[in-house]
Amino acid sequence: MTVGPVAVIDDQQRPADVEAAAALMRDSAAERASVLISGAGSKLGWGGRVVAPDLKINTGRLDRLIDYRPGDMTVAVQAGMSLAVLQPILAEHGQWLAIDPPTETAGATIGGLLVSGDAGPCRLRHGTLRDLAIGCTLVLADGTIARAGGHVIKNVAGYDLTKLMYGSLGTLALVGEVVLRLSPLPAASRTISCALRPTGATRATAAVIGSGVEPSAVEWHGTPSHAGTLLVRLDGTGRTIESATAHVVAALREVGVDDLDIVSGSPSPDRGGAVLAEGRPGPSTVRIGVLPDQFPLISQTLEGLAARHELTAFLISSTGLGLHTVRLSGPIAGQAALIDELGTAVQRLDGTVALRDRDAELDRVRGTSAPMPQPPQTAALQRAVKDRFDPDHRLAPGRFTPWF
Repeated sequence: MTVGPVAVIDDQQRPADVEAAAALMRDSAAERASVLISGAGSKLGWGGRVVAPDLKINTGRLDRLIDYRPGDMTVAVQAGMSLAVLQPILAEHGQWLAIDPPTETAGATIGGLLVSGDAGPCRLRHGTLRDLAIGCTLVLADGTIARAGGHVIKNVAGYDLTKLMYGSLGTLALVGEVVLRLSPLPAASRTISCALRPTGATRATAAVIGSGVEPSAVEWHGTPSHAGTLLVRLDGTGRTIESATAHVVAALREVGVDDLDIVSGSPSPDRGGAVLAEGRPGPSTVRIGVLPDQFPLISQTLEGLAARHELTAFLISSTGLGLHTVRLSGPIAGQAALIDELGTAVQRLDGTVALRDRDAELDRVRGTSAPMPQPPQTAALQRAVKDRFDPDHRLAPGRFTPWF
């Protein structure tokens, strides 16, 4: 059913423009109604559970390309445009938005990627949307429309609201439009792979990064108890790829890695699986952040915990950044115990642990839907920001339970 600029589909309000979204938010504020904002819905399981919101707003109809400036290498889009739709448009001009999240194939939207903090292997070189989003239009909890940044990268005065939205999971505002900084689409790509255990992969990663070459991605995947596969992706022109490959191969051989496989090919605009799809949603998906040289310790800890609780753990690691995605399968009670014990171990390393996708039964067994075993060190600051942007805590209530 369509009512003016808002369509109602499957009990979700789908505004066609920012003004319609603002009207919905104003009405919800007047009624003190709780609100759940979604795009493609690929990350609704991230964070704490939002229980029975009064109003569901879906940004799927906010899917227009607003202003593309190839000469400036910037583009403005509505937040509901999917990355899979945007990338081919940019590729026609030899450009791309330099992120390759695994959820791209699930229709992930630009706004959803911004507020979830999702990214892929090439964040090592290009960063995330926190770095690439240079402007936005927001609808605040009271329906006010706020704009920040724009096509000129250095034109921002005051606080950068776009960066504040990164990782907020829909708890601060509705993102209506985003301005993005683009990159040239590489003419060639090459992937170097080798079989290594975590300790060897850590040495090899340090050698690659210290070689003077700037890889697009360095990823390891496997089970903690066995040798996994380290993949190094290089992007550029044909001439630069040859030189970079020679430097990386030499660096790897200096640390004892001689058995290498090298695959060449032109990169596709759909780059989500170019090196490694960063872990499809499994029974439970856990995200760990530590220092890069702590990878062997994390792997060893995970191996011991998985064996103790009779679980299978598959690890996907951005070894150059210290970011690790763990997919757990096995008895739910064992998963719950492992997550809490892993959180304690990682906290001792001053790292972070966060639950992403998981079965609702896991929350029941744990007795909480808290996205982390322990509150983050920034919990008080996060609450203060939440209080300022959403004083009544109506947006995605429960997403950061039990802290606010």
